[in-house]
Amino acid sequence: MPLTVPPFDYRDFLCVAPAVVLALWGLVVVMGDLAWYRRLDGESRRLAVGRLTMAGVGLALATTLLLLWIDATAQSDPSRLEGAFGSSLGSYLARTDGLIFLGTLARGLSTDVLNLLLLSTLAMVVWISCAYSFTEEIGEYFALLLWATVGMMLLAASEELATLFIALETMTICLYLATAFEKSKPRSPEAGLKYFIYGAVSSALFLYGLSLVYGLTGSTYFDAIGRVLAGGGRGMTGNLAGGAALLLMLAGFGFKVAAVPFHQWAPDVYEGAPAPVAAWIATGSKIAAFVAMLKVFLHGLGAWSHPSMTVLGPGWIGVVALIAAATMTYGNFAALGQTNLKRMLAYSSIAHAGYMLVGLAAASVSTSGPAAAGAVLYYLVVYAFANLGAFTAAAWTARDRGGDAIADLDGLGRRSPLLALGIVVLMFSLIGVPPFGGFFGKLYIFMEALRQGPAETRIALTWLVALGLFNSVVSAFYYVRVLRAMYFREPADHPLKAAGPAIALPIGLSAVIVTVLGIVPGPAVELLRSVAQPMLTARKLDAPAALAAPRPTKPVAWHPSSDTD
Repeated sequence: MPLTVPPFDYRDFLCVAPAVVLALWGLVVVMGDLAWYRRLDGESRRLAVGRLTMAGVGLALATTLLLLWIDATAQSDPSRLEGAFGSSLGSYLARTDGLIFLGTLARGLSTDVLNLLLLSTLAMVVWISCAYSFTEEIGEYFALLLWATVGMMLLAASEELATLFIALETMTICLYLATAFEKSKPRSPEAGLKYFIYGAVSSALFLYGLSLVYGLTGSTYFDAIGRVLAGGGRGMTGNLAGGAALLLMLAGFGFKVAAVPFHQWAPDVYEGAPAPVAAWIATGSKIAAFVAMLKVFLHGLGAWSHPSMTVLGPGWIGVVALIAAATMTYGNFAALGQTNLKRMLAYSSIAHAGYMLVGLAAASVSTSGPAAAGAVLYYLVVYAFANLGAFTAAAWTARDRGGDAIADLDGLGRRSPLLALGIVVLMFSLIGVPPFGGFFGKLYIFMEALRQGPAETRIALTWLVALGLFNSVVSAFYYVRVLRAMYFREPADHPLKAAGPAIALPIGLSAVIVTVLGIVPGPAVELLRSVAQPMLTARKLDAPAALAAPRPTKPVAWHPSSDTD
């Protein structure tokens, strides 16, 4: 008997209003550039379109804050919503942390906080983009930033594999195009092409892995997949289709987060892309991809993490631990020999992905999963703002020197002492020096790894933490090179010009944020743990149970000749 699918509730669109605003505002930006600003000179046009884009980001931020207030009120005093919005709408909005669009997307405080983070970082990227001119297609460029953010927001909210894949492709396709926008430099189109080729292959592998998961479980919903895999069957022992699905999905996510051995695209893309685009790839896309990875592997595939209760037994935790170790080590040692600032930050980004994978491994064996997952989210926040400030320095050198070498920062400490101090704070945070946020990010992840699991698992994770500490020491050598250039070298013959607000504000704001998150980490950690809680637990689905529940009662025993429903 066919399933009866109910119509969409039009009020679901209210819960994704920030994404709707950005999607429509992208069209407004393109039309505004074509109709109103095309006749202006280059700098005036760039600033005008940038302000128009910032207006859209501000509107999306205001919408997110309204939803955040509504969801917080729904938890504390739902009656206030009925008085403000009416009984029907108030009752609907009171369903905090529920699912919308037939269970494909999550809504609630967790989604609101993640959207607020993404929009805040987007505002900084748009601000940095106004610092210098690198393309004539200004309207199209800013529209792609907005549409990529729509994909990130939907990716972070996804609760179902098909929706996740569509959101992932929306994000990456926009980033492929934005990477190639600096046409005056051959390396930018080359970077866009490399990014596209690697991304297309990884997407194909990822999609095949998703299809295998659906074939084994009969569902694409994370919660349903988790119930099937935890409900019995042979688990990972001898399950070739399950093992192939895990490896393919790890390959897909590994590309998105630039984990070894799926990292080959990152150095060339970061170096070739315009500095604001590289910043958005390193921060926004990594935030969204790691949130999706936590949901898929901890909620959907958690039963396949360590079914034998050991790291090296059947399951994905051992593979993730090995990838984390290789990613940390390769990223840090490869960064040692770099003289290009953006390329150094690319290898640094690879290394930081390894630290976050340690948190994923710890969360998979944790008896308090939200604590370890919250530690990963905290690390993501600190890493994002520190990298935004660092890439702003790269945008500064690209604007004034036409390049992005570390040597372009020579003597900066004498000419711009306050901005140099801000860069020092960012570098110390990326190293993990107290009292800055990066130190507590690593501390929380490593402490969660040390306290989790049975004895054998704890020993393996202890070695992983020891390797992480060693790599943190290694990272100091290449970050300190930036400080040496600013304070111990003579200024260049043609020094950098005055930074101006477009450069100074992101660097200063990022330095303040990572400092505050280091001095007072507690509230942010508790908030992000509460954000992680609904990501890892069963969610209420308002659609009929048949839409969410898997059809098989246990994992399907795959056979080449079998025909699954």
